[in-house]
Formats: sequence, C-alpha cells, structure tokens
Amino acid sequence: MSSTSTNKQPMMIDRPFLRGASITSATATVSPTNPSFGNLVQLVRVGDVPSEDAAIVEDLFIVSNEGYPNDGGVRACALGIYVYAPNQANPSTASSLLINKVTVGLSGDTEGLIQRIELPKSIAPVPAVGDTNLNRPVELGANESMYLEKGYILAVGYLGDSPVAESGGLSASGITVWAQGGFY
Repeated sequence: MSSTSTNKQPMMIDRPFLRGASITSATATVSPTNPSFGNLVQLVRVGDVPSEDAAIVEDLFIVSNEGYPNDGGVRACALGIYVYAPNQANPSTASSLLINKVTVGLSGDTEGLIQRIELPKSIAPVPAVGDTNLNRPVELGANESMYLEKGYILAVGYLGDSPVAESGGLSASGITVWAQGGFY
C-alpha cells in the first residue's frame, strides 16, 4: 500500500471542499465534443497548492434557481461534465474529456431541489453493503466517486437548451453546479 508525498495513508482527506459555480443564459455555450477550455466553468483544480497530491469528488449535483411554472412548457438545459487532463502521449498538451452529459429540468417543481449527477463507481471497498442474494451485489453496493490526479481540472460546459426543451432553457436566474469532496 502506498502513501502520498505528505506521508498520508491513501484516502486520508486533508481539506474537504464544497465548490460551486453559477451557469446562466449569459454563460458561453461549448461544443460537446471539443470544448474550448476558456469557455468551461471550472469546479475543482488539483495541484494549486504544493501539498495537494490528488482529490476525490464524492458528490456532484445541480440546484436550479429557475422558477418556471409547471404549465409553462418543457424547459431544460444541457450540460457536459469534463475532466481537463494532460495528454498521456504528449504531456505538454491537455484536452477536455467528456465524462457525462446531463439534462437539467427547469420547471417549478425542480426549483431549489438537488439533482444528482451520476459519477463512476469507485474501486474503494464498501464495508457491510451488498446482499449476495442479489444479481449485482457489487454494483449495487458500490460507492460513486471520481479521483482527480494532480494537474487535473473538473469543469462544466454549458451546451445550451436540451433537445427535450420545447419552450426554452436557462434565464438569468440559472442553475448552480456543486462538487463536494476533498484534497489529499
């Protein structure tokens, strides 16, 4: 079992974080497949402090500030969740890698409610969960989290109105995207 450069055991969080960013109709839209880094909204940067070896994002969620009435048509926006990471084949370059696309409902019923974004399954062991009688005990008993190495940036890209939107998308009220986790 390895430790970090500050001699901590794996996954011993030094500094918990809760980072948020607003996205409104004034936020620049990005190309889903090749977004410009300057137009992405950064949530978590790893390595700004020399003692940061990595980070774990345990929860990623959205809160809508939009108060559209339920009978005002279908309103939704689309977001891309990206990890801006060094290119392993050419470390002097980096690229934005899409990890999830999300449609955010903007009706009155979702105003102020947490809308969770699915994260990858973690490889960390989960104590006392899972029922071996189930068909998928490991998958159902797993945690979701995302490990970010030093130099990685977790970012959000505004993709514009969602394809399911019939009556428009974001206004100036917008949404807030949150990331919760910790540095180690």
